[in-house]
Amino acid sequence: MKKNIPNLITLLRIILIFPIIILLEINLKGYVWFLILIGSISDYADGFIAKKYNLKTSFGSIIDPLADKIFILILFAWLCINQIIPYWSFSIIIIRELLITSFRNSKEKGLPAINIAKCKSFFQFLAILLLFYPYNNLLFLDIGLISYWISFILCIYSSFTYLRFK
Repeated sequence: MKKNIPNLITLLRIILIFPIIILLEINLKGYVWFLILIGSISDYADGFIAKKYNLKTSFGSIIDPLADKIFILILFAWLCINQIIPYWSFSIIIIRELLITSFRNSKEKGLPAINIAKCKSFFQFLAILLLFYPYNNLLFLDIGLISYWISFILCIYSSFTYLRFK
């Protein structure tokens, strides 16, 4: 792989999940939140840099959505285990992500993310940032849960939108 800044940023997002898991296990949520913030910013930065400097690659088109899924789903799993989000909704999200990612990758040149799916990702990252906020703040918790449910609805809606592309 030729050195490509957006791809390196994307790989950083995947690597970040390991210290996040360890820090969650030892209950250092302030550090977890900071790493989530870095991961969230990296999701925006890799795409912005790739588009602005024409650094799009086949590797990047595969690894970026995968990095997003890994990052989001591991954190959602923790929220589910800790009974912050319900298991049934988390299960639907996992199924959707696997099916739609497979569907998008089955197309000859892949299928780019649609705008509604980009909104879904925004609300997922927002939910995670707010739900992992390290200080007890009921407003952040409430807005985080609202963001989660908005992302859930967009998850379902975008699934049907993708399937129309058959």
